[in-house]
Amino acid sequence: MAESDGKLSDVPTEIVTQLGVRYTDYATFFGSVAIGPVSKINMTASENEDWSVGGSYLFNFGIVNVNASRKSYSDGTNQTQYSIGSFVPLSAFNIEPAGWQLFPAFGYNYTEGTYPIYDLDELGFGFASTASRGGYIGLMALKALSAKWTFKGGIVGSKGSNNYSGYSTGVGFTYKIAKKDSVSINASYVDNSYGVKDLVGVSYTHEF
Repeated sequence: MAESDGKLSDVPTEIVTQLGVRYTDYATFFGSVAIGPVSKINMTASENEDWSVGGSYLFNFGIVNVNASRKSYSDGTNQTQYSIGSFVPLSAFNIEPAGWQLFPAFGYNYTEGTYPIYDLDELGFGFASTASRGGYIGLMALKALSAKWTFKGGIVGSKGSNNYSGYSTGVGFTYKIAKKDSVSINASYVDNSYGVKDLVGVSYTHEF
């Protein structure tokens, strides 16, 4: 690997304690607290009242994540989701094509929220509530570009009951300032039954 401390940034199967801040259209604070060598607690909180909280446990085959989150969209809709899923590093099976670190992801989720509807009687927009149970599948990829730079990208699609469907994708670059400090530039796009959100932002992360 090309990292100066022998590891890539943003590896989803690492158990670390870290704290960071990200700015897109609003500020988001994020972090994780390692509890021993194989488990951690993960949290995010944003100015726009988006949040997430969960935990991770590292097994021999990969890492299992349990998570609850809330997202809001520009049209006034909101989405609350509960999920359990896993990242599996293909490097454990000696699969690293051209130095790419690949992490297939899959899991189960329960989603509830509101979405806009047009009321023919009132001749205006309103909101309807819905709930869905389903699953998701995706892939995350990391590539060391130099001793300091890492490229990251990913895509995930989801499908559920009550006609729920969606996908999200993102790309970014991380620059290692020091052994335990890094900055990132990221872009993401989310499109699902509850709304659309696209963000471009910068973040800083410190690992303890």
